[in-house]
Amino acid sequence: MGERKLVIDEMKLKQTAKAYVALAPTFVLVIVFYVFPILRNIMISFTNFSVKHFKDYKYVGFDNYKYVFQKNFSGLSGLTLWTFIFALSVVLISFIIGTILAIILNDNGIKLRKFYRTVFIIPWVIPSVITLLMWRGLLNTNYGFINKVLEAIGFAKVPWLSDPFIAKISVIFIVVWFSFPFLSVVALGLLQAIPKELYEATQIDGASSLKSFFTITLPYLIRGMAPVLILAFIMQFNQFGIYIVTKGEPASKVIGNPGATDLLLTYVYNTAFRVFRYDLAATYSVIIFIFMAIFALVNMKVSERIAKE
Repeated sequence: MGERKLVIDEMKLKQTAKAYVALAPTFVLVIVFYVFPILRNIMISFTNFSVKHFKDYKYVGFDNYKYVFQKNFSGLSGLTLWTFIFALSVVLISFIIGTILAIILNDNGIKLRKFYRTVFIIPWVIPSVITLLMWRGLLNTNYGFINKVLEAIGFAKVPWLSDPFIAKISVIFIVVWFSFPFLSVVALGLLQAIPKELYEATQIDGASSLKSFFTITLPYLIRGMAPVLILAFIMQFNQFGIYIVTKGEPASKVIGNPGATDLLLTYVYNTAFRVFRYDLAATYSVIIFIFMAIFALVNMKVSERIAKE
């Protein structure tokens, strides 16, 4: 009996060893391309590494974090607030538009339903870089097609990307343009999964279509899409695509401060590759990493809670 158990334990040990050997290349890749850059970035955030001190940089402790949270706190808070507003606006507007379209396309009485589904999904299918470059051209103040049309019908040019406030609205609209089709597809799938018996029961009770929507459809959609919406928020919080359209501009009047359309991620890029303050860029990256970790934990908790219900 003891020998048999020893043989079984030896077999298990060999299988475990084989599994680790098979996974070794993956572990190496994860360490080289994920773990090492993260640790390196954290290390740089505690130095004065910049174009001035490219070779002779040294350890400066928490000086960069003190600068960010004390001297430049107004810039960080404003940038963080705008990033939250941007991400939340994109997700909410995309959710509303996607849900409305899903409800419309879920109606079997609509003619050419498959055709409309294909048309509405096109903004999502087209590569985002192409879409962003297209909107950059369309919204150009002097040569853009939209302003040319407005001039042709007697309206003045609109500074879509050169006025700070209008530029913020413009980038939200642009990202919504290629974000809502995905949420529409998810919502459509959830709508088709709702048991028809629930609607039949509410009709028997005399409930109106509007009441059925708020008591059945909307709760099912919110419950089913909660993890997706949190992930969408995380993606938009880390949105870098708008840099292709605006490069963070209109620029701030104070040199080094975030531009009107800068998000946390684009500001990190500008700080690293336009101002060449790699130490500050690394510091902001660590802050973003902490934000993302919190969002990821929240998403896990929400997903676990929904799975248990």
